[in-house]
Amino acid sequence: MPPAPPATLSDRLWVLVKGPQFVWWLGHVTMLVCAALYFLYWITFNYGAGAHWFSRAFLGAIVSYGVVIYKSFPNIQFTPEFFRKILADENVQYFLMAIFWWRSTAMLAPLLPFTVFAFFNSLNYTRTNILPTFFPPPPAGTTDETYNDVSLISRKLHVWTESNHAAAMTFVAYVEVIGVMGSLIIGAITFQSSILSPIVYGNFLRYRYFFSAETRTAFALIRSSLDNFFLPPSGNPSIPPVVVRGYTMARDAVIRFGQAPVHQAAAAPRPESEERSRSHVRG
Repeated sequence: MPPAPPATLSDRLWVLVKGPQFVWWLGHVTMLVCAALYFLYWITFNYGAGAHWFSRAFLGAIVSYGVVIYKSFPNIQFTPEFFRKILADENVQYFLMAIFWWRSTAMLAPLLPFTVFAFFNSLNYTRTNILPTFFPPPPAGTTDETYNDVSLISRKLHVWTESNHAAAMTFVAYVEVIGVMGSLIIGAITFQSSILSPIVYGNFLRYRYFFSAETRTAFALIRSSLDNFFLPPSGNPSIPPVVVRGYTMARDAVIRFGQAPVHQAAAAPRPESEERSRSHVRG
């Protein structure tokens, strides 16, 4: 029986676009493009005029995380155990936060973590799916210089994403803990954003503390730095004792708040994206 003729470009494109993963990629690309356009407004201090790009960026994130959730939980069950399981999934948490940011005041900090995830995920999908669609392997026994060049680029992209993955996740953790929460607290104090925003985001962060080693490291470094500033023997001696006591009480309250969901979610299965964290970024 003669071998099947090679698939045409239109056939390969149809295979590429008909699956939900292509929609997932489009969501990430939408996030990247809209975030870049919002950044152009942000650097010119024209925040209000670029707010619609902020909202559209998170619409892209909602689409991408919605696809992941659809694939991860195909069989919905109306049971308490199922809802506890789905709420403990980190992709669900980012999906809910994307909805929250979509309807929130435009700020740069919340865009950064989603943009990093979108960049790595879209780059990996481009390398593993889009490039092979346009540049398939040549027939056996033949050579194709274009295919060889594209394969070399693909391997370099793979090496780059692998070598920079850990640094990117560390950057995201510090932005989430310091940048985003700091922006929300300042916004609430100055009445530029809802006073409920730090509370909502704080609940998200305590789940991140459980799932992400990078987030735990960021919290530990912040606590160490603040302890060294406020508390003896290395603390600033000019700080009034009442301020030191206030810091200690606030720190302990945050610790208790952060530890609560760890015990509640301890029985939940490990998120799939954490299990393959070296080759896949959440979302």
